[in-house]
Amino acid sequence: TAEVRPRVSGIVLERVFEQGSMVSEGDVLYRIDPEPFRVQVESAKATLLRAEASQLLAKQQADRQQELRERKIASDQQRDSAVAILAQANADVAAAKAGLDAAQLNLEYAEVKAPIAGRIGRAMVTEGALVSSSVSLATVQQIDPVYIDFTQSSSDLMRLRQALEAGVLNSPAPGEAKVKILMDDGSAYEHPGTLLFSEATVGPTTGQITLRAEVPNPDGHLLPGLYVRILIEQG
Repeated sequence: TAEVRPRVSGIVLERVFEQGSMVSEGDVLYRIDPEPFRVQVESAKATLLRAEASQLLAKQQADRQQELRERKIASDQQRDSAVAILAQANADVAAAKAGLDAAQLNLEYAEVKAPIAGRIGRAMVTEGALVSSSVSLATVQQIDPVYIDFTQSSSDLMRLRQALEAGVLNSPAPGEAKVKILMDDGSAYEHPGTLLFSEATVGPTTGQITLRAEVPNPDGHLLPGLYVRILIEQG
């Protein structure tokens, strides 16, 4: 699950997505007014041009002072001053380029995109709203595949591991076991899942081990927060 939040502040001009639909990672969901950020980009470009002009002049002066110093016309101090001015001009150009990159990045952030692929819920804001990074615009839930968490005793887990290591169970991959899912009404879910031993954690107060199964959900029948029953093959 991922909350959709803007990275820049501004007025929402358009909501692009349809509520409750499936979205892909990178899809544009909202458009924030980009004009203030375009102005910042143009200002940053002008600052960079000015810095590059100063850099060109400083380079010419440094080259001239070096030539005069070789001819013993200019002093070491004049040459060193010209070199220092050139170094400062180079730093100004680097700072101007960074400012331009930041302005262009903010302009790109005016399009709020989906952080993950999944089903998007209802819109939290409407067109015309002033938003900032603290405002949640929508929530995207990845529902294919889904994770199912359940608890087992440590003895059950040890027996399951030993059965896998002994080859009693057919394992889809090393360190994995097959699981089946029953819905609330007792009907079997058509897609089998995989038990992920690498995701196991131990509850410090109960000593119970929380296991995680990964289950394909192409039809979207399994929803976040749903309770199901897990069947683990043990022989």
